Amino acid sequence: MKNKWYYGAFILLVIVVGIIYVNLESSVSIEVDKDTKDNVENNIGEEDNNEEYNTDEQDNEEKLDKTIYVHICGEVVNEGVYTVKEDSRVYEVLELAGGLTEEAATDYVNLARQVKDGEKIIFPSKEQMENGEFSVEDTEKLVNINTASIEKLTTLSGIGESRAKLIIDYREEHGDFETIEDIMKVSGIKEGAYNKIKDSIIVK
Repeated sequence: MKNKWYYGAFILLVIVVGIIYVNLESSVSIEVDKDTKDNVENNIGEEDNNEEYNTDEQDNEEKLDKTIYVHICGEVVNEGVYTVKEDSRVYEVLELAGGLTEEAATDYVNLARQVKDGEKIIFPSKEQMENGEFSVEDTEKLVNINTASIEKLTTLSGIGESRAKLIIDYREEHGDFETIEDIMKVSGIKEGAYNKIKDSIIVK
């Protein structure tokens, strides 16, 4: 009888130990799952942050790498079209062109201003300035197609009121023209019409 009691107590002890062991395993498993979940979430968060950082870095690089084309002529060593960074200044383009000649009128062009895509920069000679062939007002006579009114646009060769209105309508719908050549995107203004006005217009 006594042996049966011991035997029963032993079985009961085994059952209790088994229950405690199972509970401990479950607890450890839940904790591990929680830690695993936290690690996964942290890794996802780090990947998102890295992706956002890389995107911003890429955008900045693209902005820095954006180039424009500028035509420089007149009293410079090497006339031509030069490719420069978007935020370049006149003096930087001038350096690429080899600088001014000895005959150049050095005070005619503002060397510190930023250049624009498709812009034509002319450096006149001292003789041209003295003879009145060039003046500081010459650039002001050019029609800025990004701001000009109908009245101002109609001063251009071949541009009547209807075409002037089309230019303004296009500008309001699509934003400023980036180059003077963009005016050919306006309905009714093809290469022939553009060639008549290209030396009289500017974008600012």
